[in-house]
Amino acid sequence: MAERDYQDKKKLFIKRARQFAYSVIFGYTLLLFGAFVLYPYFKLPVSPTLVKYVYVGEVVSGVFAYLVALLVRKFFLPVKAEGEYWGYIAMRRYFWSYALITFPYFIGYAMFIFSGHLPSVIFGYLISTLGVLLFLPREGDLV
Repeated sequence: MAERDYQDKKKLFIKRARQFAYSVIFGYTLLLFGAFVLYPYFKLPVSPTLVKYVYVGEVVSGVFAYLVALLVRKFFLPVKAEGEYWGYIAMRRYFWSYALITFPYFIGYAMFIFSGHLPSVIFGYLISTLGVLLFLPREGDLV
């Protein structure tokens, strides 16, 4: 009976962790819709060189964030589901991975706030969303 409860807790945790990942995506999707609404008010002419730097910054930060998330998955997961705080430890590792993965989106959003450049927000959104979807919690993350 205890083994079944243990398996149920692991499945429930993975389900909740996936819901957390989808809520992260939903949260910054709301910010994207806000950018669409505010676009006519923020639109300014932007230098192509600055746009290129922002795109490069988003790609570099995306590669760095993916690498760090991969290292977290490799070295800090799976979490042993024993003790009192195993769920907290695992969720903390997911949270910081997602916080790093969403950094390209926030670079693009900062560019949008300062100059109203919508394509940089969309590009950062795509990089970040792909990262969160790639690093969704899996069944093997808990032992």
